Amino acid sequence: MASKERAFSIRDLIIALMRDQKIHSGFWGLTVHFDASGTSITKPGQPGLNFPGLAVAVAGVTLVPASANEPGSLDASIHNPAKSPAARKLSKPRASNDGL
Repeated sequence: MASKERAFSIRDLIIALMRDQKIHSGFWGLTVHFDASGTSITKPGQPGLNFPGLAVAVAGVTLVPASANEPGSLDASIHNPAKSPAARKLSKPRASNDGL
């Protein structure tokens, strides 16, 4: 089955992570973790001629608390506000997958 690609901006990723982790207050940002390794790279069109190079991989991301004026930080109370008790009562219960 073919899957559809879904691209996310850093802003959208922070909001999705705040929602997933049920974070409703504070300012949050994202740090990206990289792994880098030195390697030998062949220049296109010049086989046999190797140059020192660097391979970089994204190893992960971390949602981190941030200050209100920090560039790129998002306010969880705006982007993922907590539901009021009345809204929780009105929401429909989810179907169970326990086979009963």
